[in-house]
Amino acid sequence: MAHKELIAGLNEQLNREVTTFLRYMLQAASIKGAANEVVRELYLEEVKDEVGHAQYLANQIVMLGGTPKLAPDLTPPPTEIPVMLERDAAAEEADVKNYVKLAELAEKAGFYSLKMQMEEQAADEDEHRHEMRRLLG
Repeated sequence: MAHKELIAGLNEQLNREVTTFLRYMLQAASIKGAANEVVRELYLEEVKDEVGHAQYLANQIVMLGGTPKLAPDLTPPPTEIPVMLERDAAAEEADVKNYVKLAELAEKAGFYSLKMQMEEQAADEDEHRHEMRRLLG
C-alpha cells in the first residue's frame, strides 16, 4: 500500500514540476526590459532545475514499477512580474510540503536514498521560494 501511495505522490509531484517548468519558460519569454533581467534570468535558471526534478521523479516512478503519467496544468501564466513571483513563491512552498511528505513515504517504504533526494529537492524548492520573496521586496 505504501508503495502505491509513493508512486501516486511521485506522479503528482512530477506533474507539478512539469507544470512549473512550462510556466517558468513562458514567463521568462514574456519578461522584457533591462530592469527586469534579474527576474528573467531567475526563471530561465529555474527551468533547468525543474526539468531535472521532473526527470528524477519520472525515473523513480519507473524504478518503483509505476508509469509516469503526465497531465500538467496548461493554464496561461500571468504576465505581470509581481503576480508571477507571488504565485510562484506560493507554488514553491506547496512543493516543499509535497517533497517532505514524499520523503516520509519513501522512508516508510524503506527507500532511504529516495528519502534523502526528496529532502534535497524540498530544500531546493525552499531556496527558490526565498529568492522569489526577496525579489518581491
